[in-house]
Amino acid sequence: KLELLEAEKYGLDARHSQAVRLYDAAIASAKNSRFIHEQGLACEKAGFYYKKIRDVRNAFDYFQQARGCYEEWGSRVKVEFIRRELDGLNIHYQLTL
Repeated sequence: KLELLEAEKYGLDARHSQAVRLYDAAIASAKNSRFIHEQGLACEKAGFYYKKIRDVRNAFDYFQQARGCYEEWGSRVKVEFIRRELDGLNIHYQLTL
């Protein structure tokens, strides 16, 4: 959890390499601990970070991972929320082609 908080802080401070490293560490830590809901949250937050910096490809990848975690966890509400984010990214990506 601390890694995720630090990733968010570094993201706000525009310290990209540290933020990315800590998002990935938070995801790996949650996965190793088998906390699928925390893994989903870390992936979701990473997706929003990449969306904020307009890196649609990475945002899409992290949101897909989040959706998979939330599906496994059984949270239909979070799956639907992430699906809407993915749909929005698809539209954005298609407009930039």
